Amino acid sequence: MKVEILGSSGCSTCKSLKQDVESIVEDMGKEDEVEVVKVTDPAKFASYGVMSTPGLVVDGEVKFKGTVPSKEEIREVLA
Repeated sequence: MKVEILGSSGCSTCKSLKQDVESIVEDMGKEDEVEVVKVTDPAKFASYGVMSTPGLVVDGEVKFKGTVPSKEEIREVLA
């Protein structure tokens, strides 16, 4: 599974989202199954239709955009 966090390098909520995702992946014991990638290219955001960051994309499908999902929501998406 590939998880992409969409956001600029200076975006604090984007950094928080990435940390939350990595923590949940570790808690679930899925470090070998899930690749977490930070995407900072605005053209890539646009290709997903995301105009407001942060964005959370799982295997090419936008799950959240413009908001920081709760840890429970993240866990559901990664289950």
